[in-house]
Amino acid sequence: MDRAVLTLKVCGWSSIGMGLIFFLIPEWYAELEGANTENIAWLRNLGAALIAVNGVGALLAASNPSNERKLYDVVMLASLLETLALGWSTVKWEFTATEEIFITGPLILAALVSIALIIFRPK
Repeated sequence: MDRAVLTLKVCGWSSIGMGLIFFLIPEWYAELEGANTENIAWLRNLGAALIAVNGVGALLAASNPSNERKLYDVVMLASLLETLALGWSTVKWEFTATEEIFITGPLILAALVSIALIIFRPK
């Protein structure tokens, strides 16, 4: 399997998985990470974006990354910006979470996927 296709599939399926959790049951995830549930609208909104752009977009681009290069670039840009935002928020610790692994774990995965999307981008 082509590396770009594999990277897009990892990006797509992991984004759909996390996106569905954030979109459908954000209270559960907030409680899991030890955060308060007072304002979880941002989590539900992120879930919708993860499902649509990083999830469905990546899986559509995986059908033929060279022909779907514009869509690939949109997925890559979204992944990079979301990873940068999560990284920034992690450095400043803008979370009410007490279980750091539920913040740093997704950050590490997002960083790896973002780097792979850059490295394996079709020419």
